[in-house]
Amino acid sequence: MNQNDIDKQLNQMVDKAENDIDVVFAKRLKALMDQTAEMYRKYSENGTLSRTELYKYNRFKKEMQFIAEQIHEDYKGLYTDIQTLLQDQYLDNLLKSGQLYEYAAQAPMGYTVPSITTINQAILNPIAELTLSALLNTHRNEVIRKINIEIGQALQAGESYSALAERLEKVLGFSSVKAKRVARTEAGRVQTVSRMESAKHAEKYANLTKTWNATLDSEVRTTHRILDDQEADEEGFFHFRGAKAQGPRLFGIASMDINCRCSVLYLVNGKRPELRRARNADGKTEVIPFQSYEEWKKGLKKES
Repeated sequence: MNQNDIDKQLNQMVDKAENDIDVVFAKRLKALMDQTAEMYRKYSENGTLSRTELYKYNRFKKEMQFIAEQIHEDYKGLYTDIQTLLQDQYLDNLLKSGQLYEYAAQAPMGYTVPSITTINQAILNPIAELTLSALLNTHRNEVIRKINIEIGQALQAGESYSALAERLEKVLGFSSVKAKRVARTEAGRVQTVSRMESAKHAEKYANLTKTWNATLDSEVRTTHRILDDQEADEEGFFHFRGAKAQGPRLFGIASMDINCRCSVLYLVNGKRPELRRARNADGKTEVIPFQSYEEWKKGLKKES
């Protein structure tokens, strides 16, 4: 196992989270279709919604309130799921990277399993407007507003149920994409933060060098291709045209951070760390023998 292998495992967790987000929005779309179909059944004339009937007794307002309440519940669930993803990303990367550094340096480093309070403090975005809660609240309000607009416009135009269904499908599809973008970008930021935290601890016991690692395929942005393999400066920063960051997704610039797939890699005493069963060909006894991650983690103390 090496740092790239850890990155693949972390990204598989993000892929699953994105699939789960798609399911949430697919269920909400179906529920909206059922609700609006019932509205057409009750309050339509000649296949179009009757404004007169729908506005009686605050019916329209009540329908919109119900939609808002259901979407609010969806986003509460999304917050919990994404927050759990970020917690898992932080803990896995912190400790799996730590095991690699110990093994590469052949020195016990005294890693501990952090408390949930420590993890939550570490994964919190330092920019208030970009915290997970703030982002999802903004997106939730936006999707509720757009659904209100689309239903209102369909009502004003006397559109059929199928036309309204197309409108709602576009709104929910776009909202799903935005939610997945938040999950992936925040998970990526936490991946960087947790690896840096792990390395910060390891630097007490070994010499570590931080480098930028880009995913060099047809989709990589030119800026990140240029940053690939760049070593951080003495203060731990990477530089690009006047901008600087301690790692991927930490520039605070949307064009540099959103959907970034880069990572930070560390050299330990000049070499890339790798955990493997057959380490020494010279037969010397290892200070830190090979262990599976699960075995190694069981031996760690928990933060008090």
